[in-house]
Amino acid sequence: MPESTEEIRARVVEILRRDLKLGPDAQIDDDMPFFNSEADLDSLDILLLVASVEKAFSIRIANEQVGQSAFQNVRSLTQFIAGQIGKNGSAAPVVPNPLDRLPHREPFRFVSQITKMSPRESGEGVWAISGNEPFFAGHFPGRPVVPGVLIAEALAQLSGIVGANPIASPGEQGSLALVEVRFDRPVTPPAQIVLKSMFLRQMGQLQQFEVSAELNGQVVARGTLALHRAAGGGPTQA
Repeated sequence: MPESTEEIRARVVEILRRDLKLGPDAQIDDDMPFFNSEADLDSLDILLLVASVEKAFSIRIANEQVGQSAFQNVRSLTQFIAGQIGKNGSAAPVVPNPLDRLPHREPFRFVSQITKMSPRESGEGVWAISGNEPFFAGHFPGRPVVPGVLIAEALAQLSGIVGANPIASPGEQGSLALVEVRFDRPVTPPAQIVLKSMFLRQMGQLQQFEVSAELNGQVVARGTLALHRAAGGGPTQA
């Protein structure tokens, strides 16, 4: 049975609270604008919201629809979702998520969203860090710093998707062969780390990538890494 508009609205509010880290007491009205309000979404917030809505409701949102009236407030987004679900009596097919090609799962997946992807060429993604992740409890307690080794791991995971054979079965595992990454400055939570990976070359089962991580337009880590591909050509697990 199709969801009612009120049920869709309740799920939208739940997604907003989770993705924007809004407390349980924060007021989220139907007409609260997503821009220039308490929510005040930036481009990365919208990116995460779009991904969450697509996953939660099994719909596909075209880029041009994001900038239109659908994403003005809770009411407009609820109506948009209801309209998408109502087409032909079912939800529109979902485009496969590149993240599903990774064998990693929570809590050891450090790529929150893929923003650009050209297989065997380059890719970009985002690691969204709230500061509530379990590893912060023991990493400089009271003065949390994102571990550099996990930034390198995030870059390796992104590179694993970039270097994957698009027609290979998802989840095939390999190993991280070499990491040469320089860390230019520390990262403290909350943070939206932009990850970038460029495919350089392949020699046998080894693939080399040029990688970087940025925060607010500043490079925080950069270098190269090599992944050893599984024989079947699937994504490499770091």
